Amino acid sequence: MNTQPQQDTGEQPMPKYIRRSVYALSIDDAQLGDKAYASWADAIIVDFAKRADRDWQADLKSRLPAAIHAAGRGGAEVFVRIHSETAAAELAATVFSGIAGVVLKGVRGPDDITAAAQCLDALEVSRGITAGTLEIDVEVDNAAAVWHSLEIARAHPRFGVFYVNEPALCASLGMQTSPTLDFDPLEYIKSQLITVAISVGGQALGMSYPLSQSLENAGDEVVKKAVKRARDTGFKGTLCAHTSWIKFANEGFRPSPDESATYVKMIELFAEGLKRGMASVPMDGKMIDVPVDLRAKLYLKWANRAQARDDEKTKAHQ
Repeated sequence: MNTQPQQDTGEQPMPKYIRRSVYALSIDDAQLGDKAYASWADAIIVDFAKRADRDWQADLKSRLPAAIHAAGRGGAEVFVRIHSETAAAELAATVFSGIAGVVLKGVRGPDDITAAAQCLDALEVSRGITAGTLEIDVEVDNAAAVWHSLEIARAHPRFGVFYVNEPALCASLGMQTSPTLDFDPLEYIKSQLITVAISVGGQALGMSYPLSQSLENAGDEVVKKAVKRARDTGFKGTLCAHTSWIKFANEGFRPSPDESATYVKMIELFAEGLKRGMASVPMDGKMIDVPVDLRAKLYLKWANRAQARDDEKTKAHQ
């Protein structure tokens, strides 16, 4: 069990996964496959409703394999969203080859994670999935999940991502759910979740206020600025409320081409300086030393991994 924070290697702020854009689609959407393919999202979450007029488990077992395949056709990772209160039954009906993991909502403590992990252990064996590969992501939608976030993140090595469901969380906390305030009411909570996730090698996904609460289909410049603020806050991606967000999330939750070019220049200049026996070198009025060089290398690695992810999706569309 993962009970200790990762050793600080200097690489923790870099994303373990490239999931800048996540988009949710219903299994009942007749265009699920086409929408997922056209979205260019890094990941797709498949949602479902339990049909009261039939055996919902049998129904999902018959439909999920095809839905998972359709959702991943454009190169996206595929997840299924389930509820912690009925996790065992829902996992048995939805876990099939082709998914990267599950998004668990309604989590109230670490026991929810360990129980889901035990189910996944058995399902991986019975369904021919490589042992230990299915991830458990957590949708933070209630006060208990925030309070126990560190225990939740440490509960099992399968933990990967915190999703911040701001409308649900604000409702749970009895807070204003309309984005009418001049400040972000969840700023502290977001910082906590980002810090906790990174401390165990995971990450947090979310959007900046007020778009995080309004979830509106805003103009391009509004979304760009919101994504930039979210990245500056520490988020590594977001659950996109609209397909129009996806492009800007893919572009914004990664170093830009100009930033990458600057990092390359920094690395080259510093390497040349080291050859001349210099401990630091000037560049554009600033000094590049070992910490700056290390940060440039880490951010360039992030940019290259994001580009590789885009190349994978491009290949899937050919």
